[in-house]
Amino acid sequence: MEKDIQRRNVIDVLRSMDVGAIEVFPIVQKPSVTNTLNARLYKEKAEGMAWKTKSDVKNMQFIVTRIA
Repeated sequence: MEKDIQRRNVIDVLRSMDVGAIEVFPIVQKPSVTNTLNARLYKEKAEGMAWKTKSDVKNMQFIVTRIA
């Protein structure tokens, strides 16, 4: 049975994550999530926020973890 993962507003989700929080996006949103992390969150990065990502192709998921 496949998981039904809904599309969400990427930037709002990333901004609202607490340290240690994990968010799972559909793998098709990987370009959008990656672009948001690399090109749009300058203010948040300057304030010390950081994330790490992992692709889980087998389960068609893109996993983001807030690390700082």
